[in-house]
Amino acid sequence: MIIVDTSMWMDQIRGLPTPLDELFGRGLIALHPFVLGELMLGGLPKASKFAVDLNDLPEAPVASAKEVAAFITWAKMAGTGLGYVDTHLLVSAKLMPGGSILSQDKNLLAQAKRLGLAYLP
Repeated sequence: MIIVDTSMWMDQIRGLPTPLDELFGRGLIALHPFVLGELMLGGLPKASKFAVDLNDLPEAPVASAKEVAAFITWAKMAGTGLGYVDTHLLVSAKLMPGGSILSQDKNLLAQAKRLGLAYLP
């Protein structure tokens, strides 16, 4: 399953080209609740078809604070420029069999590549 970062969803909302339509059709996307929260805070209209489609996606696992702390140490995440939400996405991808991250964010993508968690269409 592929966890799609907020940056990629925003490109989709703006009508920019993304691989999301193809991935939707193949049932490969999992939605992390933190990404949904970021989209809602960014003004995603609740009643839009897009919001309905998001709610139909399987939910990515949410790691505990202890799991994220252990991951930060294990993966040497300190000083990489990632925030806590992005780190949560990486941990979630690590927790899912075959999990990966799709993102436009350069720092997140670089760390996902380093950890073997990047989805590269």
